[in-house]
Amino acid sequence: MEDLQEESHAVIIRMAGWLSKTSELKIIVISLIVLIGIGTLQTLTQTRITMAPFYLIPILLVTLRSTRMAGLLTSIVCGVMWISMDVGAPGYSFLWLDAWNNLLRVGVFVSSALLLARLKGDMVTEMKLNTELQAALAEVKRLSGLLPICAWCKRIRNDEGDWQQIEEYITVHSEADFTHGICPDCARKHQAREVR
Repeated sequence: MEDLQEESHAVIIRMAGWLSKTSELKIIVISLIVLIGIGTLQTLTQTRITMAPFYLIPILLVTLRSTRMAGLLTSIVCGVMWISMDVGAPGYSFLWLDAWNNLLRVGVFVSSALLLARLKGDMVTEMKLNTELQAALAEVKRLSGLLPICAWCKRIRNDEGDWQQIEEYITVHSEADFTHGICPDCARKHQAREVR
């Protein structure tokens, strides 16, 4: 099951990559050609074979490459084309059942465009977050594990076995820098020594 999910995710990423590299005009032309082909095939079969799933191809292409509004317009054009092919079929007689079926098809087309636009938005957000996460991970240098530290002088033993001042070690192994000051306890102790 995980292999299928990974494979489908890879297909979606490849398709998104192709769509992002292809111009919107080219996608619209491809979608129109597909739509004309579907209409021609539907006319030749005299609507005996349902073409509804194939109308989703131009909706998918335009919605994923262009804007949500372009996807909605494409879904409405597909619905109008479907209805015109249906009405133009031999032996067609307008019935309320036909109107209902056509309205449902258009509803499915519009719903598909809206869902695809949402999917596209989620994918864009996911890619943006992944990019930000990778950038953040590249910036982070993290200290981890056990650090051998001298109990007396507080120097740290590095990977080569040498003893380094704690400030030097942390500066090398992280993005941290140091400033020095005196804490209140040490300030009181130091003043007490100077008074004596």
